Amino acid sequence: MAPPTASPPSLDQLVKGAPAPNTSLNQVAASAFASPPSHDANDRLASLKTPRPPHPPSDPTSLLPSSPPQIYLNLLILEASLRSQYLTLRARRRQNTFVLTLLGLWILFFTYLLWLRPREDGKGIGGSQYWLVDMGQKVCFITGVVTVILFWATGQWERGVRWPRRWIGVANRGLRGMNAKIVVIRGPWWSELVGWLTFVLPFSGGLWGGETGGSSYHFINLVQEKKNDLSDGRPRHRIIEDGKEYAEEDIAPGGDYIKLLLLPKPFGPDFRENWELYRTEYWEKENERRAELRKRVRARQREVARAEGGWLWWTGWRGWKRARGITTRSGDVEKSGLHHHGHGHGHGHSASTQRRQPFEEFVPEHNAHARPG
Repeated sequence: MAPPTASPPSLDQLVKGAPAPNTSLNQVAASAFASPPSHDANDRLASLKTPRPPHPPSDPTSLLPSSPPQIYLNLLILEASLRSQYLTLRARRRQNTFVLTLLGLWILFFTYLLWLRPREDGKGIGGSQYWLVDMGQKVCFITGVVTVILFWATGQWERGVRWPRRWIGVANRGLRGMNAKIVVIRGPWWSELVGWLTFVLPFSGGLWGGETGGSSYHFINLVQEKKNDLSDGRPRHRIIEDGKEYAEEDIAPGGDYIKLLLLPKPFGPDFRENWELYRTEYWEKENERRAELRKRVRARQREVARAEGGWLWWTGWRGWKRARGITTRSGDVEKSGLHHHGHGHGHGHSASTQRRQPFEEFVPEHNAHARPG
């Protein structure tokens, strides 16, 4: 008697994906591992995720979204984003405060000339004996007053001065539902004064550099970085120039100015203490790595400045070609970094056909705003 042959699967089994009859669970599991699905909905995010270790973790629950390490990581990202917003608003407030201070001094000076200063001819106080000088002083005074009125009427006072001062309270009201709050880490008074003076100085990137989020992004040689154990994981932006891979890195110090605190009522003391330790240890290691990168970037920038500016490099002079607006190769590399900035998520972009010569280790800096550090 011939052995019974397996009947073809029914339409119901094909639609529901049920295994064929007389098939054990071990055979189904073995076939699933042998032929994994050819497409996954998360394949598109593979280049954005940090590669995981080949061996599974000892505690499988540490990868769950509700596990403490994942919660601490999300809190760290949230704190970095809030810090960037705070520094951006602080720079905006300082810029507008500086402008208002100049306007106030302007109005006070011409108020003194028009109504308080003794006249040259001895006929009372205020004004000038010369008609043209007197009219010029009045025009300057009216110009200052109109500028102040426009500053308020256009909403610049609300946007540039009042809102940055209210941002901490508004942010804490929003974080109340998350049982957290942010506090500003303030230093001594002389540190605040030095920060203001540094902000006002030319070429410091503060008053004249626009609103910045406390970040300083550079393209750094990825091979050199990995050789010195300064890179972990995959960078978000990278480019390839003449066979060399450059990764975009934020080398500004982090973990300062803003601190995220967890409220004691919903969180236990051990959880809050572990969050403080996690935050402190992370920023200690990260700031050490960034300090080494800043040292290397500054050394390379100084070398390039001496090569282009000669013995006047310390004054900011970069040669006649820069003064006349003639682009050099280093300028082309900077433009290439800006060009590849928007579509370099984990994928290299070769630009060898454009004949650009990158720096040996670092590509010049370009600004990127409000990115978490």
